[in-house]
Amino acid sequence: MRNQYRIDKKTLAPLKWVLFDLDNTLWDFDRNAKEALKELFHRHNLELHTGFKVDQFIHLYEDINKAYWSKYEKGEVSKEVLRTRRFTDTFEQMGLSPALYPTSAWEEYLEICPIMTEMILGALDALEIIKSKYSIGILTNGFEKTQLTKMRCSGIEPFVSYFQSSERIGIAKPSAEFFKHALDNIGCDASEVVYIGDNWNTDVEGGLNVGIHTFHYVYNETSKDKVNGYSTHQKFGGHIHEIADWANWIVTEN
Repeated sequence: MRNQYRIDKKTLAPLKWVLFDLDNTLWDFDRNAKEALKELFHRHNLELHTGFKVDQFIHLYEDINKAYWSKYEKGEVSKEVLRTRRFTDTFEQMGLSPALYPTSAWEEYLEICPIMTEMILGALDALEIIKSKYSIGILTNGFEKTQLTKMRCSGIEPFVSYFQSSERIGIAKPSAEFFKHALDNIGCDASEVVYIGDNWNTDVEGGLNVGIHTFHYVYNETSKDKVNGYSTHQKFGGHIHEIADWANWIVTEN
């Protein structure tokens, strides 16, 4: 069976909080971002000016964006550099004349994307199930205003009792200080919470390294291939494929 979750009850105090990552754990970032990028591509006639097809544009942007996010999470670039250069570098590699760069593209993207509402299948059901028994928190490396807009427009907001962004506190996942800050603010020990995220490096390793019982949400199967070597960790709870199924398990078993 796929839902072979586990939790070490010897090291888990009575559970009080369930903490989630947001993007690609509850809110379907990949699908929403693709729709926002398609709108920008057509709005600015990028195929006419570069010969690129929309899927080529999206693929190129995603690679560049991923590299900038990695630098941002390591503190190597600022928020402003991340927001703007992921677009200007994409336009440059597409061969677009600098005179034709859509100068407001990054602002338009941040207006379009957060109001989109594609969710991970079963996410709202999972939140409703968990809220009946535990408090819910969101821990994110995303920009605060953007993430709050996503939560409000998608229906996540009413379920959330604690929200923490790396932008607000000046520390990003997977830093231990990021997770310790959250624990201090909710007034809990690591043994009183569980954490769920899709990114192995920032979410799973980050949570495990501060002693939190941590689960990996498998956004796609390729992400699981990279992480099986860590599955013997005492506080690793397993891979989640269906988040509502996991929610039912956590409220029943704990």
